[in-house]
Amino acid sequence: MARLFARAEDTCLLKIGAVLLALIWTLLAVAGLYWNYRKEERATVEMAKVQARALAEKMVVYRHWNARHGGVYVEADAQTPPNPYLADLPERDVVTPSGRLLTMVNPAYMLREVFQLEASLLGLSGRITSTRPINPANTADTWEQAALLRLADGDTEVAAVLDGEAGDFLRYMLPLRTEAECLPCHAHQGYEIGNLRGGLSVSVAIDPLREVRRPQLWLALFGIGFFWLLGLGIILIGGRRLDLQARHRNRAEARVRFLDHHDHLTLLPNKSAFLAELEQEIVRSRRVESGFALLLIDIDGFKKINQALGHGRGDTLLRQLGEELRLKVGERGLVGHFGAGAFPVLLPRTASLSETGHLARELIESFHAPFMVDGQEIFISCGCGITFYPSDGEEGADLLQNAASALQAAKSRGRGQIGYYAPEMNDRALERMRLENELRRALDGDELLLYYQPQVDAESGQVIAAEALIRWRHPRFGLISPDRFVPVAEESGLSLALGDWVVAAACRQLREWRRQGRSPVPVAVNLSVSQFHRPGLDEFMRRQVEEAGIAPADLILEVTEGALMSHTHQVLSAMANLQELGFRIAIDDFGTGYSSLSYLKHFPIDALKIDQSFIRDLPEDGDSRGIVSAIIALGANLGLKVVAEGVEKREQFDYLLSRRCTIIQGYFYSPPLEAKEFVQWLDAREGR
Repeated sequence: MARLFARAEDTCLLKIGAVLLALIWTLLAVAGLYWNYRKEERATVEMAKVQARALAEKMVVYRHWNARHGGVYVEADAQTPPNPYLADLPERDVVTPSGRLLTMVNPAYMLREVFQLEASLLGLSGRITSTRPINPANTADTWEQAALLRLADGDTEVAAVLDGEAGDFLRYMLPLRTEAECLPCHAHQGYEIGNLRGGLSVSVAIDPLREVRRPQLWLALFGIGFFWLLGLGIILIGGRRLDLQARHRNRAEARVRFLDHHDHLTLLPNKSAFLAELEQEIVRSRRVESGFALLLIDIDGFKKINQALGHGRGDTLLRQLGEELRLKVGERGLVGHFGAGAFPVLLPRTASLSETGHLARELIESFHAPFMVDGQEIFISCGCGITFYPSDGEEGADLLQNAASALQAAKSRGRGQIGYYAPEMNDRALERMRLENELRRALDGDELLLYYQPQVDAESGQVIAAEALIRWRHPRFGLISPDRFVPVAEESGLSLALGDWVVAAACRQLREWRRQGRSPVPVAVNLSVSQFHRPGLDEFMRRQVEEAGIAPADLILEVTEGALMSHTHQVLSAMANLQELGFRIAIDDFGTGYSSLSYLKHFPIDALKIDQSFIRDLPEDGDSRGIVSAIIALGANLGLKVVAEGVEKREQFDYLLSRRCTIIQGYFYSPPLEAKEFVQWLDAREGR
């Protein structure tokens, strides 16, 4: 629920942000519109000012011209009657010999006439205004009075936009200063040269100029509108995309939070989540003084199954197994996954021994039916360890450790077994840990050694090879069987180091036999799965034989059927490289793995070794006879040597010989021997 609210809050914030951004963008667009409007208005006013200035300056030129000539004479008529304000001038009016009446037009009179003509033709109006007008028509109005004051203070021009009944118009004024030509008419008014005598006032209508500028304004408005719409579209699309990203991020974060507490493969609670639930159940049980059961279920031989199937199909098997467990347990408890084939089960409401045992047996037996993986039936079995709170532990870690000890004890009794925790189990677990630590020390010391068991061609009696078998001579416990320490090495990650030690030791022994002048038989060494899947195996083997001064043909590399079938392409490539170097390759324990016979023809192998579990019951057991005969026939058809290992009895030997399997390894000829004893056995056999 909290995650839903968080997601809703993120979406709401995005929407609010988008609305605010759209509002800001709209305000910016409005500001842009206003700025462009003001810009156009300023441009229009500037255009009007240019027109007004041009007219005024032109009139100043006319005035100068008229004043320089002391006035001009024009024919008097109704439109240009004699100027009454020049009546005191004796030369104001002149009659030509032809009888025409000419009257003097001074600068002010002329400009008034020209302004009237400009107004009628161009719509531009203007007039002369004076600080001490002779003609009352030149008396300054309110705006002109203010303009004259500014000109008197030193301004070179004055302009302003005013409202009128016919619309806005520009008022403009240039100064008129007293010049020498002005004194004949105006000296009596007290003017001196340079005094401000008045101004040229011009009025220009703004609205016609606005019409001229209107296309530019509409273009600007269209551009701003276009970018406003574009911006809103980007905000909408970007907001939608951010919303989708937020939703995806929320889903991803939710999945990360889920996977933090669940196994990504089975989607069951992982170790940390399961332990948290276990601790909570302990707290609850302490409070109500009750108990509960903890089961630890593990697939028998899962590592080998996973190697044989490949990790992809192994993962599919785990998913099916986890789902089966979850459905079987249902509301009765909690199923988790600790990785690999380990599944813990917490049963809070199951405290009795019989009830827990019944459920555990039900879970174990549910796996008897085959699982279908990529169309292939997979048969598995599981072991189960059981502990109870509080009798087997009062802390989660103790309960899990004791469940693991019970599981280990169950597995030691065979497949599909159930084990209940007993205190002495911890002693065995402690002993295993001590064995692992001492094995690490043994790898760095001289406690490990190789024994050699001959492989004999029964028809010729010739020893054709010997298998190198590792042994551990412990300083306190004496000779330790590989059945005891090899599983420890595989579980603790020491199998790679142990396998490398065997290869190096076998190469050193072959070198020593050559130094002694012997022609030793080839030695077969077992390659572990971890060795075979290590990159550069061919380079490692080449370096070992070169340092020992022996030939690759002196070593036979044995690989189990399970290792052969895992990571098929990688294994095939490694085997091809090894064979190209000259090594011979044999499949060990053939018949016990999960291989498809169709794959065998693709692998560069030289021999098959029949697992001793099939030899043990010869010739009495019919199933064993059938399997052994089939393997021998398969080897013959593929052109491969077939080695029978674990041959101890005469009856076994005779049966194998009757089926044309002539390469024998086992106690029938010799037990595994130390190097010195093996040489003595060879000498005795050859009559030396």
